[in-house]
Amino acid sequence: MRYGQKALLPAPETFPDEKALAAFVLGKLDKWFHIEEQVPGRYWTGEEARIDAVLRPRDPEGWHDKEPAFGVEFKSLAPNSGTGDRYGWVAQAVGYTHCQWQGYGRLGIFLCPSPLTWLLSRADEVATARQRQISPETLEKERQRVREYGRRFGKEYSDAYVDSEALRTHRRRLGELTYEEFTARADGYANADEREREHDLRVAEELTHLLGQLSVGELMPYEKIGWALMRSGTRLWSEHDGTAKVPYGLRPRIGSERRRH
Repeated sequence: MRYGQKALLPAPETFPDEKALAAFVLGKLDKWFHIEEQVPGRYWTGEEARIDAVLRPRDPEGWHDKEPAFGVEFKSLAPNSGTGDRYGWVAQAVGYTHCQWQGYGRLGIFLCPSPLTWLLSRADEVATARQRQISPETLEKERQRVREYGRRFGKEYSDAYVDSEALRTHRRRLGELTYEEFTARADGYANADEREREHDLRVAEELTHLLGQLSVGELMPYEKIGWALMRSGTRLWSEHDGTAKVPYGLRPRIGSERRRH
């Protein structure tokens, strides 16, 4: 799966606003790209538009466009942002692929961070949920519950008894199968958390392919390859590996044409 390459997701509220996010990311990318910020453009309807930045490779060798360039749009969404806000940003990016940008014409658009970070973040949270359930902190809470129960009846249990009861209760609770757990195991998953995580990753993978067909990609840092341009699950460029050998262009597709040259 495409998301086997782990994205390094920004912590909620890492950047106070989009301006701070853009300054940080563009500062990182300045080593490899010429950057022009706040580039004006115009929709085919005549309405004016403005994109956060247009980037051109400092070394165009190896890129698969005659004049390689792409647009980047930043968004610093609040952790409690709704689905409408997230997909509204995506719709804006799709609209930008049809704009004529001053000095560049039409451009492929890359969103930073990925509009799917909320799905990927939730998948990561689900993956660690079971571990949190069996953490030492949770077991200590169970010990405290046993002690308080005894004290309500005027008894002071020994540490050995408290440990034994806490561990037994803890194991029993973890061993109880809910309907969700039972059906998840019947479907071949280790537990319901794993099934939910797999579902989120599949949705993210399908959505990134759909966005790629609409000439919208993602600009994100990833483990091992660093900052990367991804589209339809394919790496177009990364700071560690440079441009991809597969000849995918940056410019938006027209009709059913393929991006390969």
